[in-house]
Amino acid sequence: MIHIDRTGFEPDIEWVNKADALTQQLINAPDVPTRNQIIDDNQNVWTELKDFLLSISDNKCWYSEAKDVYNHLHVDHFRPKGVALGIDRKDYGGYWWLAFVWTNYRVCGGVGNVRKRDKFAVRNNKSNDPNTPIEDELIYFLDPCEEEDILKITFNQNGEVTPITTSGWDYERASYTIESLNLNFKLLKEARKDIWVKSSTLVAEIQNLMEQNDITPSVLRKGQIKEKLKQLKELVQPSSEFSATVKACLLSTGLPWASKIAA
Repeated sequence: MIHIDRTGFEPDIEWVNKADALTQQLINAPDVPTRNQIIDDNQNVWTELKDFLLSISDNKCWYSEAKDVYNHLHVDHFRPKGVALGIDRKDYGGYWWLAFVWTNYRVCGGVGNVRKRDKFAVRNNKSNDPNTPIEDELIYFLDPCEEEDILKITFNQNGEVTPITTSGWDYERASYTIESLNLNFKLLKEARKDIWVKSSTLVAEIQNLMEQNDITPSVLRKGQIKEKLKQLKELVQPSSEFSATVKACLLSTGLPWASKIAA
């Protein structure tokens, strides 16, 4: 998971106007069945925005950083529109008024979206209508759109995502997110493990070349170092798959130069 910065991104004005009109219809709906019908009849509205949302994340799932050309990435309602299941699996009421609000959308791989479904636990200040600010909610899910939230998890050499701490609220949130999104799905772990091996191999090769060059300076060796550093830097670019895993790998080495690349 990396921070998804939506600054400067805005959907087409025609889409925004259509979505705003539908949101107003929801607010003015006389009853729940009418409201639900409006949502059901306009499910294509948020799918129309998928390419736009993918452009923000370089075509990566916002939660897993995976790119999958054979799996339909889904437009996930971060706060579910119909049902919102708490820690106790009881329904505390969905966020129907956010059904057509694009800032409530996240791009999610099929495995994660199927597992997440209606899960959305809130510890305090649950919002149940448009007049109650969602900003006051103390939520369990880590949100890739919140820069601080991505700091709550890390990765290891086995390709596993884990909480950064072993107890406390941050641990609870990270554990809930990992489980609710199936972020340790077998194929996902294997892909992260592969990128960890690739990154650690590059680090070892670069370190060896640096040590040799320190003893016996060589223009050829300097060029080799430069090329391998370029490869490593490409792996940590936000556009690359599993760049957060690569950063965790670099930091785990304890090498100052590797940590600088991860920064």
